[in-house]
Amino acid sequence: MKKVIFLLLVMSISVSILAQDHFTVGVKLGQNFSKVNNVIADKSSASFHVGVVTQFSITPHLGIAPEVILSQTKLEADPSIMDVIGSNNLQPTTYHLNYISFPVLLQIKPVSKFIIELGPQYSILLNQSKDGQEIATMAFNSGEFAFVSGAKLNLGGFAAYGRYVVGMQDINAIQDQNKWKTRQWQIGISMTLFGL
Repeated sequence: MKKVIFLLLVMSISVSILAQDHFTVGVKLGQNFSKVNNVIADKSSASFHVGVVTQFSITPHLGIAPEVILSQTKLEADPSIMDVIGSNNLQPTTYHLNYISFPVLLQIKPVSKFIIELGPQYSILLNQSKDGQEIATMAFNSGEFAFVSGAKLNLGGFAAYGRYVVGMQDINAIQDQNKWKTRQWQIGISMTLFGL
């Protein structure tokens, strides 16, 4: 039900965008540095995100930016002593979680080129894999609410940004009493395709 409400909210905001001036559509590409608390594979690892960004101005200093992002969380765990003794495996175990994320961000523009962004994000888990093989048993929940905060520097058609994403709910689908919460840094660039 939460997913439906959130998606309806995103759609209603998107429809209202069409009636606004100063509407832009663009694309973005960047790097993720992710960690999940209380998971054995909790080493911060680099992965990617790519997506479509929309933006419209409410006032010269205030705007809304709904986005759709394909994002990957990558986790690595060093081999245990038993792995090394049993199979001489020195490679880390790697987990990939692929999400489609829907942030809806409030943009505050203290000056024309600098934008502060903050707001909620809902992510849907598309698939998960371990060492490149899809995992049949789901260890991670299928969705996650998060809070996003960051800043963006406009460079005339291009922008550079940095964000911190804080998971607000437990994504542990295994009943082991540990709470798994995502923490993720994002850096990247975006490019405006067109504006109305």
